[in-house]
Order: sequence, then C-alpha cells, then structure tokens
Amino acid sequence: MDRWHVEPPEPGPSRPMKLGITVLALAVAVSLVGVTYTVVTGVVPAVEAGPGGPQAPLAGPGEWSLPELDWAALPSPDPASPWAAAQRTPLDEVPSVTLRGCPPPATTLTEEAWRGAVTAQWDCVHAAWEPVLRGLGWPTTRPAVEFFTGEGSGSGCGYLEAPAFYCSADDGVVHFGEGHLRMAESWDLAVNEMVNHEYGHHLQHLAGITDVKLSLPPDGELERRSELQAICWSAMMTAHNDAVTLNEVTYSSWVSRLDTMLVDGVHGSRESIQHWGLRGLYAATAGDCNAWVAPAEAVA
Repeated sequence: MDRWHVEPPEPGPSRPMKLGITVLALAVAVSLVGVTYTVVTGVVPAVEAGPGGPQAPLAGPGEWSLPELDWAALPSPDPASPWAAAQRTPLDEVPSVTLRGCPPPATTLTEEAWRGAVTAQWDCVHAAWEPVLRGLGWPTTRPAVEFFTGEGSGSGCGYLEAPAFYCSADDGVVHFGEGHLRMAESWDLAVNEMVNHEYGHHLQHLAGITDVKLSLPPDGELERRSELQAICWSAMMTAHNDAVTLNEVTYSSWVSRLDTMLVDGVHGSRESIQHWGLRGLYAATAGDCNAWVAPAEAVA
C-alpha cells in the first residue's frame, strides 16, 4: 500500500549468495500463476487511507492518470524480526527504473514469436537495471533465459512445474514454459508481466533477500512475502515501461489480471494479490514494494 521512511543500510561487503528458486525451497510442483483470465473491467480493491504512500504521477492536460488512492504507510523495519535482513536492503531507496525499448504489448501467435518477445523483454529489463546493479557493486551478469516444453523443467535448483520460474544457480537462470506461452496467446501484457516478475526474483537474489528466506525453516508466509514483492515490482516496472500506454484500458486489464490470478497458497490470497499488484503501479521506489515489513494480514 505506500512509500516508507527507512534509513538506508550501512555499506558493507557483498554477502555470499545461496542457491535458491523463486517458489518453495523444495523442488515441488506448484503453479505460479493462473493460465486463463478474461480481460474485463476489474474492481479496484479497497485500501486504507494514510499519508506518505506512493502517489499517482501527475498527468498533463487531457492525459489519463491513475485513480487517486491513498496508501497506508507500512511499519519500519524491525531489527528483532527473523527476516530483518530482508526488510532493509539497498534497493529500498532506489527510484523505479524506466524500461526503454521493450517489446510493445501484444499477444504472441506462435512459439517463435513468444520466445523472441520474452528474450527481448528480459534483455530490456536487465538493461534498465544494470546501471543500478553496477552502482550498488552487485553482479551485472545477465541471467540466462531458457525455454521448456510441457508443464515443468529441470534446473540448477531441481525440477519444478510452473509457467515460469527463476533459479539463482550460477549467475541466475530464468525458465519459461508452455503455461506462459498459453497466457501470452490470450493477454497482450503477459510477457511484460511475467518477465518483470521473474526479474524481480533476480533482484531479490542479488539483494540477499533470497538468502534470508532460505536460511529460515520453510514457511508459507516467507514465500508469500517474496512472491507479493515480485508482483508489486512487476507492476512498478509496467508503470515505468515506455512501451506500455497506461490508460483506462490497460489499467482495467491489469486489475482484471489481479482479479483472476490463481490463488495457490504461494502467492497470497486474492486480496493480497490485488493489493500488492495495484500498489506497484503507484510505486516511486523499489522500497514501495517492501512486503517484508508488512503486517502478516497484508501478506495472508
């Protein structure tokens, strides 16, 4: 729901990175998102009023702008939290990057077109974030993109069934499968949304958030916080993608996606998905998507 006031962390050496996947740490079969949805005008979820949150960008005369919503400020990081290191990272104060030259939103009618669009979007997102990563002293190697047939694939993190997933092995590898191809055949923002989401998991890996998650006993709440942050970041990147015209039609399409995304116990309840997926459209900084400081009821 908003923008938070946190002090930046003290600089220090880069922490070692553990092997991780974007879903449950064990190699289990899960579905990351639903594979069908209908683009209709969605209902904006209710939000709590409060100062200090992300704001809709100002529009010029005659331009469409996001509906004016108030977002309640989230709590400050809790040093006593078992995941305190995930609550405060150098990303918190980073302004949202602008994606330039990404593929225009379009459905993909062939597998070849889908693969090309996914790869181009991944390259575009990485190019936008690379200067930020370099400035933070983090690795800037572009994670590899791999495609698989069927519902699942082996990876450096084990076998997993999902439309798409990210594995932090080596320099990071993102995998896209037939489940996502089916999405891209029916929704023009599917490539933008999923690629942005999976790159969000790469950012979590670099920031040490994945390390924190894997250092603790497997817990559904940790997975939900991770996924909801990535959902929010995907929305943030969508709102700052110069290939996406954010207007009433695309806004309604995005909200409809949140209204129909598969609720699987990993990505949170319908209300949580709607909340973070909408919040990201208003985010001015990566810290505006800090699901790790949110109260438990906000990541149910």
